[in-house]
Amino acid sequence: MKKSIIRVLSLSIAAACALISFAACGNTDTPAAGSDTVASTDVITPVSTEEVTTEKLDDYGRPYLEANIPANLDYKGREYTVHTRGNVEQYEWKADDENGETLNDAIFKRNTRVETELNIKLNIVAEGSWSNYNNELLPKIKASITAGAGAYDLLAGYGNVTSLATEGLVLNLSNLQYVDFDQPWWSASFKEATEINGANYFAVGALSLSMIYSMECIFVNTTLLSEVAGDNYNIYQDVKDKKWTFEALELLAQKAWVDTNNNGVADAGDVVGFSYPTASNATQGFFYSSGTKLITKNSDGELSLDQIDVQKTGEILEAVIKIMYTAPGVAAGNTESTILFQDGQTLFNFRWLYWGQTLYAGAMETYGIIPVPMVNAEQDNYHTAVQGGMHMYCIPRDVNSIEEDSIILEALAAESYRSLMPAYFEVVLKSRYSKDAQTSQIMDLLYETVDFDFGFIYRSEIPYWSSISELISYKNANFSAAYKTVSNAAKTSLKTLLKAYEANEK
Repeated sequence: MKKSIIRVLSLSIAAACALISFAACGNTDTPAAGSDTVASTDVITPVSTEEVTTEKLDDYGRPYLEANIPANLDYKGREYTVHTRGNVEQYEWKADDENGETLNDAIFKRNTRVETELNIKLNIVAEGSWSNYNNELLPKIKASITAGAGAYDLLAGYGNVTSLATEGLVLNLSNLQYVDFDQPWWSASFKEATEINGANYFAVGALSLSMIYSMECIFVNTTLLSEVAGDNYNIYQDVKDKKWTFEALELLAQKAWVDTNNNGVADAGDVVGFSYPTASNATQGFFYSSGTKLITKNSDGELSLDQIDVQKTGEILEAVIKIMYTAPGVAAGNTESTILFQDGQTLFNFRWLYWGQTLYAGAMETYGIIPVPMVNAEQDNYHTAVQGGMHMYCIPRDVNSIEEDSIILEALAAESYRSLMPAYFEVVLKSRYSKDAQTSQIMDLLYETVDFDFGFIYRSEIPYWSSISELISYKNANFSAAYKTVSNAAKTSLKTLLKAYEANEK
């Protein structure tokens, strides 16, 4: 209807212009002497009769994507209860009112828009913290679901929350009509990695702000980078051109290093090329930047440990050990790395985005954020690992209305993608998010290249990732020997896990 009206208006305007042009041509009178009237020499261009369409954009200039849910829904003010950890609710859910802070106001607007659209009332239950989630909160949640209390509509799960699925306490999201995993507000990598026989019990994406702020990355001291590489060097362009590799990081880190105390070690007092505070997260970030997965699907679509290339994985371990421990200018596992970066004494600092909104918020006037580099230039793309503290979302099996809860979940995820995620990027970038800005494009790249491994997600049930972490920490690249040692136990654990899932679907 809208296009028809625009077409009619265009034709009408064109006709009017034609009449005016005709009348002007027919008037041969010349202005009287002394008259203030000036004969017009303007050429009137006819208005195009082509269809005019106006694309709806979101607040950040991107195409406005609608959720595939029914229109004009009214849930009569029903309550929708979300359970989340108490120490992070202000980063994903809790905003009582607008207060001028970017993140708080974005959360408030997201919540309010969905509440208004569907006529619901969000009830956020925030309890405990990461330290007591597995031992106290999770058993409480399990008891509630088992009793059929219907206390929660959505769980922002953490840690051993995967046990809810193996115990049959949460719904298969792939069976829900209105949860659309093809939309960009859901992580396709997570869906693919954790899908078991066509079933997905957990989801992450734009709704999981904890996933976004847990995206592992490299913070860059842009002032020091200009001194080291020159004012014309553009590291964002190198990232875009896929030239940002382990070797590129190593070369720049070595250039930046100033061994002030002449002890041959990159440490406090030096200008350091590259630093990270603890080995565990850096190990995850650099190993998974290769795109390697410990557990993948075989040709029959079954999860298996046998698909891994043992030799190639050993080579990746060698490269990771070098960049983390032996490359010149690297302050390995330096507990003072945060201070070093804040004081402008480090070129590159491995962290995750969360630090941009917290300790590094006032660290310096500006810094850059780039992905963890590719192992080498032959790699297909960047692969962004996510620190283990992210929330995974699931719907308890005892909800009162599966259809309503799935619609509300999809609406929240869509609005998070449209407004909350870009607002968060502004917080860590210290600048306006724009789809055309290089720094914003890096944020999009991190989100688009987030990569998950079943072996890491289910690391509490399958003792496999810990062996990789130990190899790197001991600077041992002999993956072949480690694989022989742990693979049988890991295969047994995987088999037990899959049997539990199969039982749930019967």
